[in-house]
Amino acid sequence: MTHFKFKAGSLALLISFSTLLAVPSSAKAESEPINFRTHDGVLLSGKFYPSAKPKDGASIILLHDFTYRKGGDSSQDGWEKLALDLQAAGQSVLSFDFRGHGKSVGVSPNFWLQPHNLVLPGAKMQNKPAKINSSEFTTAYYPNLVNDIAAAKSFLDIKNDDGDANSSNIIVIGAGEGATLGALWMASEWRRLSCTVEDIPQNGGILNLKPVGPKKIYLKANAAEDAEGSAQLAAIWLSISPTIAGKNYSTQIQSWLKDITMPRTRRVQMAFVTGTDDKTRDDFSQNLLKRVKRGYTRDEKKADPKAKSSTSPDQKFTGEFKYKSKNVGSKLLEEANDDIVKNYVMLMTKKGENTLRTFSRKRIEDASYSWFFGPLDPKTGNPNIPANQIGFPAKFTYDQDRIQPLPLWFMGVH
Repeated sequence: MTHFKFKAGSLALLISFSTLLAVPSSAKAESEPINFRTHDGVLLSGKFYPSAKPKDGASIILLHDFTYRKGGDSSQDGWEKLALDLQAAGQSVLSFDFRGHGKSVGVSPNFWLQPHNLVLPGAKMQNKPAKINSSEFTTAYYPNLVNDIAAAKSFLDIKNDDGDANSSNIIVIGAGEGATLGALWMASEWRRLSCTVEDIPQNGGILNLKPVGPKKIYLKANAAEDAEGSAQLAAIWLSISPTIAGKNYSTQIQSWLKDITMPRTRRVQMAFVTGTDDKTRDDFSQNLLKRVKRGYTRDEKKADPKAKSSTSPDQKFTGEFKYKSKNVGSKLLEEANDDIVKNYVMLMTKKGENTLRTFSRKRIEDASYSWFFGPLDPKTGNPNIPANQIGFPAKFTYDQDRIQPLPLWFMGVH
C-alpha cells in the first residue's frame, strides 16, 4: 500500500490505494441526444452518456458557463471530452444547455403563465413566442436557471428507475456562473424533503353554521427520511464565479457551500479547480475552500497528511486542483480533465469505497416534496422543522416528475 499525492499542485490530500484504476474496457463510448421539460414548460436539450454498469457508479451533471446576454452552451470547450472520459470510467453523465442557451429555446404556452417569466419581453406580446433567448434575460431573471438543474436531477431519477443511472450518488461539475447556480441548487436540495399530502377542510365559521369551505392541501414532512441533498456525493467547481449575470452573490455562496458540506453521515466533498494566473477567481476559490475545510492551507510545509486527517477525516476528497494558467472555467479542462477523471472521480467511486450508496428506486412520479427554509440541524444536516410547520410545495404527486420553481428569496437571492 502506497501513498499517492494528487498532481498538478495537488488536491492538498493524500489517498491510499494500490494502483490507479484502469478505464473499464466494457464502457460505452457513445451518447444519446435527449430532451426533458422543466416545471414551467422549457424544453431542455442535452446529451446523456450511459454507463456500462450504471448501478455501480455515480451520476454526473455537467453545468456549462455562460455570459450575461452573450450566452454559452454545453458544446463549448472540453465538455464533450470530459463527458466521454467520465463515461469510460464507469459513470453516467448528463450534459444539457440552460434555458435560452444553445438548443434549449423551446417553451410551451404554459411558460408564459408563470409569474417569474412575466418579466421577459415575450410575456407582453399578444402572440406569445414559442422560443426564448438568453439575450432577452434580465440580471434578475438568471437565477431562475437553477430550476433547469432541478429538472436535470428529475431526469436522472427517471433514468435511475429504468436502471440506467444511479441517482443516489450525484456529482455536480460546474464552470463559472454555471458552478454558482450549481451551488445554489445543491444547497436548496438540503431543504427539500419527502412529504405526505394532508387535506384539511376549512372551518365552517362560527358555530359551524356555514357550509364547510374548500379543503386546503398541505405537505407534511416525513421527518424520519433524509433530505434530498443526501444523494449528493461531490461537487467540482471550475473557476466558480462570485456573480450570476454580473450581480454579486459571494456572501450567499459562502452560506450555500457551508450548508452543502456540513458534517453528515456521508459528507459532501468539494474540489475547486483554478488557474493561479487568474488571481480574482483563484483567490475567491481558495477563500471558499478554507471555509468548507477548516485548517486548509496551500503552504506545502503545513499540508501534512497526518495533521489533515486528524482535523477533517471525513473530507479526504475536499481540496483543490490548481494550475499555472490564465484559463478560466471550462477552458481549464485543457489542464484538469485527467485529474478530474483519474485522480478524483475514479478514486471516489472505486469499488469498495464507502462513499458510494447502493442503488435504489426513486419512484419520483409517485412522490411529493416540500421545501423547509429554516436553519439546518448541526447534528443531522436536515432542516429543523417545528411540529406544526408546513413547507413550501416543491412537488405534488400529480406533478409527475417535475419540481416546481424554487422560491429564490428564501435562498438569499433577491
